[in-house]
Amino acid sequence: MATPYVTGTAAVPNGTYQRPERDLATDVLVEAVSAAGLSLGDVDGVYMPKPRPWAPQSFFSTFLAHRLGLDLKRNLELYTGGTSGGSAFRAATQDVREGNVDVAVVMAVERASISDTDEYFEYILKLFDREFQSPAGPSIPGIYAQSFQRYCHDFDVDRTDVAEIVVKNRENALENPDALFDEPIDAEDVLESRRISEPIRLYECPAPCDGAAAMVLTTETDADRGDSPPVEVAGTGYHHAPSHWLGARGRDLSELPAAGTAISEALGSAGIGTDDLDVFEPYAPFPHVEAILTEELGVAKRGDGVDACVRDDEGGLPVSPSGGCLGRGHPAMVTPLLNHLAAVRQIRGTAPNQVSGAERVLTTAEHGHTDGVNATVFAGGV
Repeated sequence: MATPYVTGTAAVPNGTYQRPERDLATDVLVEAVSAAGLSLGDVDGVYMPKPRPWAPQSFFSTFLAHRLGLDLKRNLELYTGGTSGGSAFRAATQDVREGNVDVAVVMAVERASISDTDEYFEYILKLFDREFQSPAGPSIPGIYAQSFQRYCHDFDVDRTDVAEIVVKNRENALENPDALFDEPIDAEDVLESRRISEPIRLYECPAPCDGAAAMVLTTETDADRGDSPPVEVAGTGYHHAPSHWLGARGRDLSELPAAGTAISEALGSAGIGTDDLDVFEPYAPFPHVEAILTEELGVAKRGDGVDACVRDDEGGLPVSPSGGCLGRGHPAMVTPLLNHLAAVRQIRGTAPNQVSGAERVLTTAEHGHTDGVNATVFAGGV
Protein backbone atom coordinates (compact mmCIF):
# COMPACT_ATOMS: atom_id res chain seq x y z
CA MET A 1 0.00 0.00 0.00
CA ALA A 2 1.28 3.47 -0.92
CA THR A 3 1.10 6.35 1.55
CA PRO A 4 -1.08 9.26 0.35
CA TYR A 5 0.13 12.82 0.80
CA VAL A 6 -1.56 16.18 0.34
CA THR A 7 0.81 18.04 -1.94
CA GLY A 8 -1.27 20.91 -3.34
CA THR A 9 -4.19 22.97 -2.03
CA ALA A 10 -6.32 25.89 -3.13
CA ALA A 11 -9.46 27.68 -1.97
CA VAL A 12 -11.39 30.86 -2.57
CA PRO A 13 -12.50 32.97 0.40
CA ASN A 14 -16.02 32.16 1.59
CA GLY A 15 -18.52 34.77 0.45
CA THR A 16 -20.81 35.54 -2.50
CA TYR A 17 -19.69 35.09 -6.10
CA GLN A 18 -21.28 36.07 -9.40
CA ARG A 19 -19.10 33.61 -11.29
CA PRO A 20 -20.58 30.18 -12.15
CA GLU A 21 -19.56 27.02 -10.31
CA ARG A 22 -17.58 25.77 -13.28
CA ASP A 23 -15.25 28.78 -13.16
CA LEU A 24 -14.74 28.61 -9.39
CA ALA A 25 -14.06 24.86 -9.65
CA THR A 26 -11.65 25.31 -12.55
CA ASP A 27 -9.69 27.97 -10.70
CA VAL A 28 -9.12 25.97 -7.52
CA LEU A 29 -8.36 22.75 -9.39
CA VAL A 30 -5.74 24.38 -11.62
CA GLU A 31 -4.21 26.28 -8.69
CA ALA A 32 -3.99 23.15 -6.49
CA VAL A 33 -2.33 21.11 -9.25
CA SER A 34 0.16 23.88 -9.87
CA ALA A 35 0.91 24.16 -6.13
CA ALA A 36 1.68 20.41 -6.16
CA GLY A 37 4.31 21.00 -8.87
CA LEU A 38 2.29 19.01 -11.40
CA SER A 39 0.43 19.64 -14.65
CA LEU A 40 -3.16 18.87 -15.62
CA GLY A 41 -1.82 16.02 -17.74
CA ASP A 42 -0.63 14.31 -14.54
CA VAL A 43 -4.12 14.16 -13.02
CA ASP A 44 -5.74 10.74 -13.38
CA GLY A 45 -8.43 10.94 -10.68
CA VAL A 46 -11.10 13.52 -9.82
CA TYR A 47 -13.33 13.16 -6.74
CA MET A 48 -16.02 15.60 -5.68
CA PRO A 49 -19.40 16.11 -4.04
CA LYS A 50 -22.33 16.34 -6.41
CA PRO A 51 -23.33 20.02 -6.59
CA ARG A 52 -26.65 21.09 -5.11
CA PRO A 53 -29.88 20.63 -7.14
CA TRP A 54 -30.00 24.33 -7.98
CA ALA A 55 -26.58 24.33 -9.67
CA PRO A 56 -27.11 25.07 -13.39
CA GLN A 57 -24.54 22.47 -14.53
CA SER A 58 -25.30 18.79 -13.95
CA PHE A 59 -22.92 15.86 -14.60
CA PHE A 60 -20.38 18.30 -13.24
CA SER A 61 -17.23 16.19 -12.87
CA THR A 62 -17.52 14.80 -16.39
CA PHE A 63 -18.09 18.29 -17.76
CA LEU A 64 -15.03 19.55 -15.89
CA ALA A 65 -12.84 16.69 -17.13
CA HIS A 66 -13.85 17.49 -20.71
CA ARG A 67 -13.30 21.21 -20.22
CA LEU A 68 -9.77 20.71 -18.89
CA GLY A 69 -8.83 17.77 -21.13
CA LEU A 70 -8.29 15.40 -18.20
CA ASP A 71 -7.58 11.75 -19.07
CA LEU A 72 -8.95 9.99 -15.98
CA LYS A 73 -8.72 6.50 -14.54
CA ARG A 74 -11.20 7.39 -11.79
CA ASN A 75 -13.98 9.97 -11.77
CA LEU A 76 -16.26 10.02 -8.73
CA GLU A 77 -19.09 12.45 -8.06
CA LEU A 78 -21.16 11.57 -4.99
CA TYR A 79 -23.69 12.92 -2.53
CA THR A 80 -23.86 12.00 1.15
CA GLY A 81 -25.02 15.34 2.57
CA GLY A 82 -22.49 17.18 4.69
CA THR A 83 -20.03 14.28 4.56
CA SER A 84 -19.86 14.47 0.75
CA GLY A 85 -16.50 16.22 0.62
CA GLY A 86 -15.11 13.92 3.30
CA SER A 87 -16.43 10.82 1.53
CA ALA A 88 -14.88 11.97 -1.75
CA PHE A 89 -11.57 12.59 0.02
CA ARG A 90 -11.65 9.17 1.68
CA ALA A 91 -12.34 7.47 -1.67
CA ALA A 92 -9.41 9.32 -3.26
CA THR A 93 -7.16 8.36 -0.37
CA GLN A 94 -8.03 4.70 -0.84
CA ASP A 95 -7.42 4.80 -4.59
CA VAL A 96 -3.99 6.39 -4.08
CA ARG A 97 -3.14 3.81 -1.41
CA GLU A 98 -4.10 0.95 -3.70
CA GLY A 99 -2.29 2.36 -6.74
CA ASN A 100 -5.45 2.88 -8.77
CA VAL A 101 -4.43 6.49 -9.43
CA ASP A 102 -1.17 8.42 -9.11
CA VAL A 103 -2.52 11.98 -8.83
CA ALA A 104 -5.98 12.50 -7.35
CA VAL A 105 -7.73 15.85 -7.12
CA VAL A 106 -10.49 16.21 -4.53
CA MET A 107 -12.54 19.33 -5.06
CA ALA A 108 -15.84 20.89 -4.07
CA VAL A 109 -17.83 23.94 -5.07
CA GLU A 110 -20.97 25.56 -3.67
CA ARG A 111 -23.05 28.60 -4.56
CA ALA A 112 -25.71 28.84 -1.89
CA SER A 113 -26.40 32.42 -2.99
CA ILE A 114 -28.24 31.37 -6.15
CA SER A 115 -30.98 29.31 -4.45
CA ASP A 116 -34.23 31.01 -3.54
CA THR A 117 -36.06 30.37 -0.27
CA ASP A 118 -38.78 28.11 -1.67
CA GLU A 119 -36.29 26.03 -3.62
CA TYR A 120 -34.04 25.64 -0.59
CA PHE A 121 -36.81 24.55 1.79
CA GLU A 122 -38.24 22.08 -0.72
CA TYR A 123 -34.78 20.56 -0.94
CA ILE A 124 -34.53 20.40 2.87
CA LEU A 125 -37.94 18.73 3.25
CA LYS A 126 -36.83 15.94 0.91
CA LEU A 127 -34.11 15.04 3.39
CA PHE A 128 -36.67 13.99 6.00
CA ASP A 129 -39.16 11.12 5.99
CA ARG A 130 -41.51 12.30 3.24
CA GLU A 131 -44.55 10.49 4.61
CA PHE A 132 -44.38 11.21 8.31
CA GLN A 133 -41.90 14.05 8.92
CA SER A 134 -41.90 16.39 5.92
CA PRO A 135 -45.62 17.31 6.17
CA ALA A 136 -44.90 18.80 9.61
CA GLY A 137 -42.34 21.17 8.10
CA PRO A 138 -39.20 20.22 10.08
CA SER A 139 -36.01 22.23 9.74
CA ILE A 140 -32.38 21.39 10.37
CA PRO A 141 -32.06 23.93 13.21
CA GLY A 142 -35.28 22.50 14.64
CA ILE A 143 -33.74 19.04 14.87
CA TYR A 144 -30.52 20.32 16.42
CA ALA A 145 -32.52 22.43 18.86
CA GLN A 146 -33.82 19.22 20.41
CA SER A 147 -30.34 17.87 21.12
CA PHE A 148 -29.27 21.33 22.30
CA GLN A 149 -32.09 21.37 24.88
CA ARG A 150 -31.37 17.81 25.94
CA TYR A 151 -27.65 18.47 26.34
CA CYS A 152 -28.17 21.52 28.54
CA HIS A 153 -30.83 19.73 30.59
CA ASP A 154 -28.94 16.48 31.15
CA PHE A 155 -25.67 18.09 32.19
CA ASP A 156 -26.87 21.40 33.66
CA VAL A 157 -24.89 23.30 31.02
CA ASP A 158 -25.16 27.08 31.27
CA ARG A 159 -26.78 28.59 28.19
CA THR A 160 -24.38 31.54 28.14
CA ASP A 161 -21.39 29.21 28.20
CA VAL A 162 -22.60 27.53 24.99
CA ALA A 163 -22.82 30.96 23.34
CA GLU A 164 -19.14 31.46 24.20
CA ILE A 165 -18.26 28.75 21.66
CA VAL A 166 -19.67 31.01 18.93
CA VAL A 167 -17.74 33.97 20.36
CA LYS A 168 -14.53 31.92 20.28
CA ASN A 169 -15.05 30.76 16.70
CA ARG A 170 -15.89 34.25 15.46
CA GLU A 171 -12.73 35.52 17.17
CA ASN A 172 -10.65 32.80 15.51
CA ALA A 173 -12.16 33.72 12.14
CA LEU A 174 -10.81 37.26 12.43
CA GLU A 175 -7.34 35.94 11.62
CA ASN A 176 -8.53 33.73 8.76
CA PRO A 177 -8.47 35.58 5.41
CA ASP A 178 -10.79 32.96 3.88
CA ALA A 179 -13.49 33.38 6.55
CA LEU A 180 -16.86 35.02 6.02
CA PHE A 181 -16.98 37.01 9.27
CA ASP A 182 -14.52 39.73 10.18
CA GLU A 183 -16.04 41.38 13.26
CA PRO A 184 -15.97 40.12 16.87
CA ILE A 185 -19.11 39.46 18.88
CA ASP A 186 -19.81 38.68 22.53
CA ALA A 187 -22.17 36.28 24.27
CA GLU A 188 -24.80 38.97 24.66
CA ASP A 189 -24.81 39.51 20.89
CA VAL A 190 -25.34 35.78 20.40
CA LEU A 191 -28.18 35.48 22.90
CA GLU A 192 -29.94 38.62 21.63
CA SER A 193 -29.78 37.59 17.98
CA ARG A 194 -32.99 36.41 16.34
CA ARG A 195 -34.54 33.21 17.65
CA ILE A 196 -34.47 30.45 15.03
CA SER A 197 -35.62 27.38 16.94
CA GLU A 198 -35.57 27.49 20.72
CA PRO A 199 -32.93 27.63 22.13
CA ILE A 200 -30.90 28.21 18.94
CA ARG A 201 -30.30 31.82 17.93
CA LEU A 202 -29.28 33.21 14.56
CA TYR A 203 -25.58 33.56 15.43
CA GLU A 204 -25.54 29.92 16.52
CA CYS A 205 -26.47 28.80 13.01
CA PRO A 206 -23.87 28.29 10.28
CA ALA A 207 -24.09 30.97 7.60
CA PRO A 208 -24.65 29.48 4.10
CA CYS A 209 -22.30 31.03 1.55
CA ASP A 210 -20.41 30.36 -1.67
CA GLY A 211 -17.04 28.65 -1.70
CA ALA A 212 -14.68 26.30 -3.51
CA ALA A 213 -11.62 24.27 -2.58
CA ALA A 214 -9.34 21.61 -4.05
CA MET A 215 -6.63 19.30 -2.73
CA VAL A 216 -4.13 17.14 -4.60
CA LEU A 217 -3.21 13.69 -3.28
CA THR A 218 -0.12 11.87 -4.51
CA THR A 219 2.26 9.16 -3.33
CA GLU A 220 5.77 9.74 -2.01
CA THR A 221 7.08 9.64 -5.60
CA ASP A 222 5.60 13.07 -6.34
CA ALA A 223 5.46 14.39 -2.78
CA ASP A 224 8.48 16.69 -3.00
CA ARG A 225 7.56 18.46 -6.24
CA GLY A 226 5.25 21.07 -4.74
CA ASP A 227 5.72 24.54 -3.32
CA SER A 228 5.02 23.44 0.26
CA PRO A 229 5.90 20.45 2.45
CA PRO A 230 3.73 17.36 1.85
CA VAL A 231 1.29 16.33 4.57
CA GLU A 232 0.49 12.67 5.18
CA VAL A 233 -3.06 11.35 5.32
CA ALA A 234 -2.25 9.15 8.30
CA GLY A 235 -5.65 7.65 9.06
CA THR A 236 -9.31 7.72 8.09
CA GLY A 237 -12.53 6.45 9.64
CA TYR A 238 -16.24 6.38 8.94
CA HIS A 239 -19.37 5.27 10.74
CA HIS A 240 -23.12 5.61 10.27
CA ALA A 241 -25.25 5.13 13.37
CA PRO A 242 -28.74 3.55 13.05
CA SER A 243 -30.37 6.99 12.87
CA HIS A 244 -31.91 9.49 10.49
CA TRP A 245 -32.02 12.97 12.03
CA LEU A 246 -33.70 12.17 15.33
CA GLY A 247 -30.95 10.38 17.26
CA ALA A 248 -29.44 6.91 17.31
CA ARG A 249 -31.61 4.06 18.54
CA GLY A 250 -31.05 3.23 22.16
CA ARG A 251 -28.80 6.27 22.72
CA ASP A 252 -29.40 9.64 24.29
CA LEU A 253 -30.11 12.54 21.94
CA SER A 254 -27.06 14.35 23.34
CA GLU A 255 -24.74 11.54 22.26
CA LEU A 256 -23.19 11.31 18.78
CA PRO A 257 -22.05 7.67 18.52
CA ALA A 258 -21.18 7.88 14.80
CA ALA A 259 -18.56 10.48 15.66
CA GLY A 260 -17.01 8.45 18.45
CA THR A 261 -16.73 5.33 16.30
CA ALA A 262 -15.38 7.13 13.22
CA ILE A 263 -12.81 8.99 15.31
CA SER A 264 -11.66 5.78 16.99
CA GLU A 265 -11.22 4.14 13.58
CA ALA A 266 -9.22 7.08 12.22
CA LEU A 267 -6.96 7.25 15.27
CA GLY A 268 -6.48 3.50 15.19
CA SER A 269 -5.52 3.46 11.52
CA ALA A 270 -3.06 6.28 12.21
CA GLY A 271 -1.60 4.32 15.12
CA ILE A 272 -2.09 7.15 17.62
CA GLY A 273 -4.28 8.07 20.56
CA THR A 274 -6.24 11.16 21.50
CA ASP A 275 -3.34 12.49 23.56
CA ASP A 276 -1.17 12.57 20.43
CA LEU A 277 -3.37 15.16 18.70
CA ASP A 278 -2.33 18.79 18.51
CA VAL A 279 -5.43 20.35 16.88
CA PHE A 280 -9.07 19.38 16.29
CA GLU A 281 -10.99 20.88 13.33
CA PRO A 282 -14.53 19.46 13.59
CA TYR A 283 -17.52 19.88 11.32
CA ALA A 284 -19.79 21.43 13.96
CA PRO A 285 -22.73 23.35 12.49
CA PHE A 286 -24.08 24.34 15.93
CA PRO A 287 -22.12 25.19 19.10
CA HIS A 288 -23.36 22.36 21.29
CA VAL A 289 -22.26 19.90 18.57
CA GLU A 290 -18.69 21.15 18.88
CA ALA A 291 -18.90 20.55 22.63
CA ILE A 292 -20.31 17.04 22.25
CA LEU A 293 -17.68 16.14 19.67
CA THR A 294 -14.90 16.88 22.15
CA GLU A 295 -16.64 14.46 24.51
CA GLU A 296 -16.88 11.79 21.81
CA LEU A 297 -13.17 12.37 21.13
CA GLY A 298 -12.44 11.76 24.80
CA VAL A 299 -10.81 15.08 25.70
CA ALA A 300 -13.74 16.01 27.94
CA LYS A 301 -16.21 14.21 30.16
CA ARG A 302 -19.92 14.30 29.38
CA GLY A 303 -21.16 17.82 30.00
CA ASP A 304 -17.67 19.33 30.10
CA GLY A 305 -17.27 19.81 26.33
CA VAL A 306 -18.06 23.52 26.42
CA ASP A 307 -15.06 24.19 28.64
CA ALA A 308 -12.90 22.02 26.38
CA CYS A 309 -13.88 24.16 23.37
CA VAL A 310 -13.41 27.64 24.81
CA ARG A 311 -10.51 27.19 27.25
CA ASP A 312 -7.79 25.67 25.07
CA ASP A 313 -5.47 28.49 26.16
CA GLU A 314 -5.16 26.65 29.46
CA GLY A 315 -3.33 23.72 27.88
CA GLY A 316 -6.23 21.90 26.28
CA LEU A 317 -6.61 20.72 22.69
CA PRO A 318 -7.27 23.70 20.36
CA VAL A 319 -10.71 23.27 18.74
CA SER A 320 -11.61 25.07 15.48
CA PRO A 321 -8.70 27.53 15.36
CA SER A 322 -9.75 28.25 11.76
CA GLY A 323 -13.14 29.50 12.99
CA GLY A 324 -15.04 26.37 11.99
CA CYS A 325 -18.53 26.42 10.48
CA LEU A 326 -19.67 29.21 12.79
CA GLY A 327 -16.75 31.54 12.09
CA ARG A 328 -15.60 30.72 8.54
CA GLY A 329 -19.09 30.43 7.05
CA HIS A 330 -20.57 27.20 5.76
CA PRO A 331 -20.60 26.27 2.07
CA ALA A 332 -21.72 22.80 3.14
CA MET A 333 -20.32 20.80 0.21
CA VAL A 334 -16.95 22.53 0.67
CA THR A 335 -16.72 22.57 4.48
CA PRO A 336 -15.07 19.12 4.86
CA LEU A 337 -12.26 20.21 2.52
CA LEU A 338 -11.93 23.51 4.38
CA ASN A 339 -11.39 21.52 7.57
CA HIS A 340 -8.77 19.42 5.75
CA LEU A 341 -7.12 22.56 4.40
CA ALA A 342 -7.00 24.03 7.91
CA ALA A 343 -5.30 20.84 9.11
CA VAL A 344 -2.72 20.94 6.32
CA ARG A 345 -1.91 24.57 7.06
CA GLN A 346 -1.43 23.83 10.76
CA ILE A 347 1.07 21.08 9.98
CA ARG A 348 2.88 23.25 7.44
CA GLY A 349 3.07 26.07 9.99
CA THR A 350 1.15 28.52 7.78
CA ALA A 351 -2.26 28.56 9.49
CA PRO A 352 -4.02 31.59 10.89
CA ASN A 353 -4.02 31.09 14.66
CA GLN A 354 -1.09 28.72 14.21
CA VAL A 355 -0.69 26.17 17.00
CA SER A 356 2.98 25.92 17.87
CA GLY A 357 4.53 22.58 16.94
CA ALA A 358 1.36 21.14 15.41
CA GLU A 359 2.18 17.72 13.94
CA ARG A 360 -1.10 15.77 14.06
CA VAL A 361 -4.53 17.21 13.32
CA LEU A 362 -7.94 15.50 13.39
CA THR A 363 -10.84 16.63 11.21
CA THR A 364 -14.44 15.47 10.93
CA ALA A 365 -17.37 15.83 8.54
CA GLU A 366 -20.97 14.87 9.26
CA HIS A 367 -24.39 14.54 7.69
CA GLY A 368 -27.88 14.61 9.12
CA HIS A 369 -27.92 15.05 12.88
CA THR A 370 -24.34 13.74 12.94
CA ASP A 371 -25.82 10.39 11.83
CA GLY A 372 -22.82 9.66 9.59
CA VAL A 373 -19.29 10.89 10.22
CA ASN A 374 -15.96 10.92 8.37
CA ALA A 375 -12.83 11.38 10.47
CA THR A 376 -9.33 12.04 9.12
CA VAL A 377 -5.92 12.31 10.76
CA PHE A 378 -3.24 14.41 9.07
CA ALA A 379 0.42 14.23 10.06
CA GLY A 380 3.78 15.70 9.12
CA GLY A 381 4.98 14.54 5.70
CA VAL A 382 7.96 12.60 4.34
